[in-house]
Amino acid sequence: MIFDLDANATYAPSESLQALVQRAWVRLGNPSSLHRGGQRAKAAVEEARESVRALIGAGPKDQVVFTSGATEANNTVIASATRAATHVVSSTVEHPCVLGPLRVASENGTEVALVSPTTHGEVTVDSVAAALRYHTQLVSIMAANNETGAVNDVKAITRVVRANAPKALVHTDAAQVFGKLAITFAQLAVDCLTLSGHKLGALTGVGALVIREGVHLTPLIRGGPQEAKLRGGTENVLGIISLGVAASAILQEGAERGRAMQAVRDTFERELLRSISKCEVNGASVARLPNTSNVFISGVRADDLLVALDLEGIYVSSGAACSSGKPEPSHVLSAMGQPEERVRSSLRFSFRADQSPELGANVAQKVARNVERIRAQLQ
Repeated sequence: MIFDLDANATYAPSESLQALVQRAWVRLGNPSSLHRGGQRAKAAVEEARESVRALIGAGPKDQVVFTSGATEANNTVIASATRAATHVVSSTVEHPCVLGPLRVASENGTEVALVSPTTHGEVTVDSVAAALRYHTQLVSIMAANNETGAVNDVKAITRVVRANAPKALVHTDAAQVFGKLAITFAQLAVDCLTLSGHKLGALTGVGALVIREGVHLTPLIRGGPQEAKLRGGTENVLGIISLGVAASAILQEGAERGRAMQAVRDTFERELLRSISKCEVNGASVARLPNTSNVFISGVRADDLLVALDLEGIYVSSGAACSSGKPEPSHVLSAMGQPEERVRSSLRFSFRADQSPELGANVAQKVARNVERIRAQLQ
């Protein structure tokens, strides 16, 4: 049996969604074509756009632009906002797809102020406020961290940016929050927000960039007039359909989805902490995503435990999936000021709403057995 506990990397599409995509495969054409197949595809894309708009609570005049994922969406915002920027603010715990383009902006002369989180992983309003200047042109702070699950108060951060840097574009990488927390684009009051489809149960290779009414960005990918001239190239129709279906399913599940995730996560943590000595949950004292558990187990290297669990059919992560193939330790835990032992001995478990609390307890017991075996081998 496979226990996929890496939902923060990929939330697998449901069987019904897979069947729908399979049926659509042979019926749809290029959305820019005038023939019947093209027009069916165009209608399907627009239906998906409205489903995403409904999920995130965007207004009728806010733009929803489909992209290849959150990476492209984040790069689009940052490249556009830093084209002539002299000062931007972000954090040291952002996803690599935010830190990467910010590094390029810095190399091109933009001053990039990266604020550090607390030792529990939260990026505070005060830390962002201290980094602001009146002429700051961009502030990009993630809504929730993909490794620790720490949730940032983006609404309050936006408020302090508006008061102290009124010309700044405010952006949040929200790839991890929708489908887990009750939150909307309107509530956050940001200018731009990015989504990743496969974090929601859509196919990989699709995402969305949401842009507040009146905000203008320069496209990253130029070509045809697709996506209101903000993203050239033929749309990924099947991926977009899958994102729309996933968004609708999440809306129907409502708050129960988050509660189901937390029930699994909390059961897992209780059993784990009961069964393993010198074991702690990173960031347990701050608001977290309901499905995320980043666990430090003293004396056991995360990579060793990850391999041992993989052999038992338990899939977990020692960091962001985009960078977990690298030998470097988690930049997130390092930025939190954690010592190297803790950084190298921490694993991320992330749960789905369709998993049971009993599964959480079962996995915790399997983890405990493997930890006991690895520690015995090291003695």
